[in-house]
Amino acid sequence: MKVAFAVDENRGLDSLISHRFGRAEYFVIVDTDTNSYKVVRNPGAEARSGAAIKAIQLLIKEGVRKVYAGSFGPNAMTALEEMGIEYVQLSGVPVKEALS
Repeated sequence: MKVAFAVDENRGLDSLISHRFGRAEYFVIVDTDTNSYKVVRNPGAEARSGAAIKAIQLLIKEGVRKVYAGSFGPNAMTALEEMGIEYVQLSGVPVKEALS
């Protein structure tokens, strides 16, 4: 399963989970089946509007089934639910700690 973590600094698995979802700078996407990961830039980070939707479109393209961030707006939560992506509110924790 692919799990995404919204982060503001690209430090791989040492990145701290961001309090922002749609405007986080990056997503660390972890494939829990293979224990591999990659870091991708969030297209919503610099969007004038629709940041959460742009972020969700990226997650769908990457095959993500679960996402972690500190907070999600109501539109983001609705869209994630409609797409079958589970969301977890958590921030300030390193990605590797959230995985364990």
